[in-house]
Amino acid sequence: MPALAPMPTSSDVRQAIVLYLIDNVENPSISMSEVIRAMREMFPLCELTDWELGNLIARAAIDARFAIEFDAEVP
Repeated sequence: MPALAPMPTSSDVRQAIVLYLIDNVENPSISMSEVIRAMREMFPLCELTDWELGNLIARAAIDARFAIEFDAEVP
């Protein structure tokens, strides 16, 4: 039986967000829903809410001087 992936920490998620931004540096803006979806695919066991993920994404994107498309649905 394969072992389950460990639960990601918020620093794991922050690092993945920064790497995602680096990989997409040629784009002047990012889509909040697209990044949230990418993080959910990368970390299926992540317990952060979409709101919390959005907060981490926005902070990293603003620090990196990206424009942000706030296109994610808020529950």
